[in-house]
Amino acid sequence: MNTKKLASVIVSSLIMSSLAATPVLGASIVTTSAATTTSNVKLSFPDVAQDYWGIRHISKLALEGIIDGFEDGTYRSENSVTQQDVLIMAVRMMGLQSEVDSTATTVFPEFLQVSDYARKYVEVARQKGLISYEEEKARTNGVKQTEIWGQQKATREWVAEVVIRAIGKASMAEGLSGTSSAFKDNNEISPSTLGYVNAAVALKIVDGFEDGSFQPKGAVTRAQMATFLSRSQKELATLPGHAVKGYLTNLTSGTISIMDDLGNTSTYKLSSNTTFYGNKNDKAIQPKELQETYQVTLVPVNGTAYYVEINSDELHMDIHEGQLLNLNMSTFKATLDDYNAYDLAQDVTVTDSEGRGLSLADVVAGSTVQLRKSQLVDSDKYTSIVVKQIPINKTSTGDIQMIDAASRQVTLVDASTGEAESFTLSSTLVATLADNSLVDLTALHVGDTVEYTVKNSVVVKVTVKKQADVGITVEGTFKQLSDDKSAIIINKTSGKPVDIYELNTNAQVAINGLTNAGIYDLASGDTVKLDVLNNKVTKITVTSRSIDNLYFAKIATNYDANSKLLVVVDNNGKPHAYTLTDSVSVSYGGTTLPFSNFASMFTAGKYVDVIVSQDKVMKITMSTQVTGTLTQLNLTTNDITLKTDSGQNLSFKLAYTPVVELANKANSTLSDLKIGDIVSLQLSYDQSIVQKIVTSKTALYKTAVVNGSAKTITVTDAANTASTVSLDGVPIVKADQTAGAISDLLPDDYVKLSFEGLSLKKAEIVTPIRGKVTAVNAATGSLTIQDFSGKTQVVSVGTNYEVKLNNGTPWSLTSMKVDDRVQVMKDASDKFLVQVATAASREVDNYNSIVNQLYFKATSAGDRTSYSLFPRAYYHQGSTLLTPASFTTGNVVKIYVLDDKIVEIEK
Repeated sequence: MNTKKLASVIVSSLIMSSLAATPVLGASIVTTSAATTTSNVKLSFPDVAQDYWGIRHISKLALEGIIDGFEDGTYRSENSVTQQDVLIMAVRMMGLQSEVDSTATTVFPEFLQVSDYARKYVEVARQKGLISYEEEKARTNGVKQTEIWGQQKATREWVAEVVIRAIGKASMAEGLSGTSSAFKDNNEISPSTLGYVNAAVALKIVDGFEDGSFQPKGAVTRAQMATFLSRSQKELATLPGHAVKGYLTNLTSGTISIMDDLGNTSTYKLSSNTTFYGNKNDKAIQPKELQETYQVTLVPVNGTAYYVEINSDELHMDIHEGQLLNLNMSTFKATLDDYNAYDLAQDVTVTDSEGRGLSLADVVAGSTVQLRKSQLVDSDKYTSIVVKQIPINKTSTGDIQMIDAASRQVTLVDASTGEAESFTLSSTLVATLADNSLVDLTALHVGDTVEYTVKNSVVVKVTVKKQADVGITVEGTFKQLSDDKSAIIINKTSGKPVDIYELNTNAQVAINGLTNAGIYDLASGDTVKLDVLNNKVTKITVTSRSIDNLYFAKIATNYDANSKLLVVVDNNGKPHAYTLTDSVSVSYGGTTLPFSNFASMFTAGKYVDVIVSQDKVMKITMSTQVTGTLTQLNLTTNDITLKTDSGQNLSFKLAYTPVVELANKANSTLSDLKIGDIVSLQLSYDQSIVQKIVTSKTALYKTAVVNGSAKTITVTDAANTASTVSLDGVPIVKADQTAGAISDLLPDDYVKLSFEGLSLKKAEIVTPIRGKVTAVNAATGSLTIQDFSGKTQVVSVGTNYEVKLNNGTPWSLTSMKVDDRVQVMKDASDKFLVQVATAASREVDNYNSIVNQLYFKATSAGDRTSYSLFPRAYYHQGSTLLTPASFTTGNVVKIYVLDDKIVEIEK
């Protein structure tokens, strides 16, 4: 092994963002003013990348003088660390360098030979109890040595033992020595090190692997060793010699000041190479994330702090926030809208919410401010003013993120800055569309792109440049169509009593009992539900109307063509008389007949289905089948009863065992039928025998395999049961009801399949909305989503919805937040299904195009290292589209996972 230099080297990191200068706080001050240059500080290891997962810990320990590089300046992070190097690092972390320097040359026993440069360190480590001759000799018994003891690779369990002893937690390890670990390879952990492994895991110094193992005999890399020691420092009674700890009192672009537990304040310079880290993960943070009174650790060299980390983000501050009414410079008092006057310190600091320095002259009446006073300093005066918002005057363009007409509040995302700003809407607001037509607040929607003018933080003008897709559902009672039939007028169940909505071209109409219904089939008094997109009705569903559907009624007497009178008797023996017109639709065996054929074919004794609306016969069909909900099935008496959509209960005797076809299930029998099933009883030619029973079902499925050549798809249902169905000859429609094809389907797409028995009657492609949540309004039940194409849509889920996390855990709209990634669609019953993706920051290992999987590096036990990619996934860096091959080893990305597959990767 190459001889190593003992001089410390420094690892560089991300460049710090500038902060505006602010005065120093505190009373007793010690300023470290030694001149600092980078000529005597090595700022990088050439082989440690800026985005390397362990750079935080390598940087910190190098600055503390705990770890070294090799003679060529490299660190070799992935090399295995040797036992003697582990002890060198541990001894340095313990602050024992002076004892090393004064230790005499030691002669070690034959079984514990080390390199010359490590002799004194190993001896001090032995003296301090990090290792012992007895333990190490026992470990070498019966083991053939190919290298001297010091140059052997350190194992994970041995490192755990050394680190726990170095931080003074040996007694904790002793107490845990009789407890089995949770790792699946617990039996492979040496009994003598088990307590140390347990202690190291409990203190979050080490962890296991994704597969649940610890791999106690596995080698430790130099990067991992730096990480273990760095994590362990929080347990040290005394920090390493180069590190200092205290409460942040001041942070400027060039200095940082901290106060120790005795109230002494020290100030250190900052370099453009200073890096800042939080206490949540190992990603570098911006200096603005630090706040006064946070507990922090610094690692300074010659008076300059090159490393800053947050130990605790607990604020020790008295804070008052409000609108500034008056700032009296003669008395140094600030009066807020609570009408209290607060005393300010003469050296009060002023910053904006981003930490940029301001002057008192920048603080004007009407500003929203926070007055802050440290609880760590004995003073009644407020030492800091944070200006949250200064009265704004501007004209800009942006998107509406939130709008509340009642409180006249709006939140807009400024397109030039990307920042969200909240304003009050003027009582004299002028709102227009792009064509300059005046509109009221109800025409403004979340997601709209607008140009807006702000005067003194109040929005006085809004012009809609681009409307968001806004989908809502409106319920009410149909009143009439407009004269030109371009709009529908309804009496609403809530809100404005009477309202008018423009009809979209080819708006759908659904009326139970009427096939191919249109707007002319609507009748005054119908209870309707309108699907409205961008203020236009796309679908009208009649949910209740006075249609008298009379099924399986027996013609009492032959039809009288002169009087046009038809008399039928229902299943309860009650007669019904109808006057027919030539416009009545007549159907026999699925074929529409001329009305002139009615008298000859629909004779006394025949059973018919009569559809009546508003006392007018719309359609008469020869009863060849009866459809309804199964309410009784008695296999002993052979009785079966259905309840039709008109409320009739029709009972039939099963004289013979009928053929049974359950929806999408072969080889069914009568015993497979369940009460509540939607069934059709298919009758014999003479209408006396039930020959076949068929169940109907429409359900949402997820595609697993699409075979275009065979015209088949393999799908899974809600219970994850797979089945293969043929789409040959089956009508396929898209979400907009236009004709589709099997080529429009990809694996992991959704499709609604409608079955009648084993026959697939229709396949409707469901197009979920996938994207980023930009606003949530739980009160109104609406989500604003920016989909992967950049289009903003407002989805009104109303009260008929279900929210789940990616793992299936029930969730709620109130728990959702802006920037969540979601998938939104309707199931077969028109319930909205909202699924929230799992988000994680990961480091890429490699992409396998053959299996379409992306592999990631594991950073802790339990980390999943591979994911399949959703066929329509969104890959991007900002607004720039990428491909899976764009992600290479070492890239740090944010992934979003739905149904176990990545749907978005953000680089």
